[in-house]
Amino acid sequence: MGPVLKRGSVVVLAILSTAATAQADQTSLRIEDAVSLALSRNERAKIADLDVTVADAAVDKARTAFFPTIGVGGTYTQHPDDVVAAGKNSYAALAAVTINQPILNASAFPLYAESKRLLEAQTAQSTDDKRLLGYDAARAFFVALSADAVLAAANTRLDTAKANLADTHERVLGKYVSTNDETRATIDYANAVHEVENDKGSSQVAYVALAYLMNAPVPAKLARPAALLDAGKAPVPTADALVRLALGRRPDLLAKQKTGDAAHDFAAEPLFRLVPTIGLSGSFSLSSDETLPGHGFYNNESLQVTVSWPLFDAGVRYADRKSRVAQASIADWNTTELARSIDQQVRASVITLVAAQNALGAAAQALDASRKSADETAVLYRQGLAKAIELVDANDQRFLAEVSFATAEYSVALAYLALRQAIGLDPIGTELR
Repeated sequence: MGPVLKRGSVVVLAILSTAATAQADQTSLRIEDAVSLALSRNERAKIADLDVTVADAAVDKARTAFFPTIGVGGTYTQHPDDVVAAGKNSYAALAAVTINQPILNASAFPLYAESKRLLEAQTAQSTDDKRLLGYDAARAFFVALSADAVLAAANTRLDTAKANLADTHERVLGKYVSTNDETRATIDYANAVHEVENDKGSSQVAYVALAYLMNAPVPAKLARPAALLDAGKAPVPTADALVRLALGRRPDLLAKQKTGDAAHDFAAEPLFRLVPTIGLSGSFSLSSDETLPGHGFYNNESLQVTVSWPLFDAGVRYADRKSRVAQASIADWNTTELARSIDQQVRASVITLVAAQNALGAAAQALDASRKSADETAVLYRQGLAKAIELVDANDQRFLAEVSFATAEYSVALAYLALRQAIGLDPIGTELR
């Protein structure tokens, strides 16, 4: 049996033997903690929040089209002595205040509506971005947990191989078995050492990958998420019901819908340019009069109504309209395509999870039978009624069954995560149980 099969074969034994200790040990990192750390520390989560801030600022900017602008200005000039001697004042001063208030700017309404839709879209998209980050952390947690269990089991296998080698050596000295049996035991021990060294590296890499997603120090231990694993083994609801749930929950679908709505608002804007633009402007100024004695001042006020009506703009508005309507249609088709994709994702995930559950049941039966066969063959070997090759074959079948069971158990867990992701749920939870 190859190293890959041996690695997977020992996962279940190690997980089952360490489950109680991992759950009781308060220093063990839970999957909930891993996801929480990723969502609070990972740069992807911070960028997602800042994307919402950018979209919110765009709404504030679009809203300014409805508010007045106020400006204040002034000048001061100091005259030279020859000007003063000519009978003019020693300085000239001017202070002015101008106010411009839009009365009617029709194009601002669809642009403001567009910015609000885009904010809603970005909020939903950022929610989905962080949700996917949580799933990345959850999957990395399972990879690290599996690697941790493999390493622990590999160390146990090494201890067993070492004990078997010592026992076989004594039996060879007593002339109960041939030296070939000791040779086989030596090979098994060497393979066990090789396995431990490989698994040490795999475990460390998996822990580093998890720490990277959490943006936190490498954890010392991981706690087995028993509730999540058990939830994946529960009966699966019907695909139709889950599809309906997904279409109402997926944040990325909501983001697509809001983006499409914003595109339609943007497409409507060119036609609003046909409406005249009306504004109100006023000014007040206070200035000195060079001819008045005693530095006299006079004021000037004005109030104007401005109307702008571009009757013909060389066809720009209609060209913009044509382009934006096409873009809005593209956004609608993208939404439709994503909805169909979600339907496919959910149905495929349901099929995968059900198949994984069935495979797990068959693997459990095969594991029980192979363990019984290995135990019986070991007894027969000690009694001299079985050959070493038969014992090796029985142990190989046992490890192969353990590989299948371990693969099946984690396939169920990953399939359950994939179904939750397809539905639009968060990675941590047992809602489908």
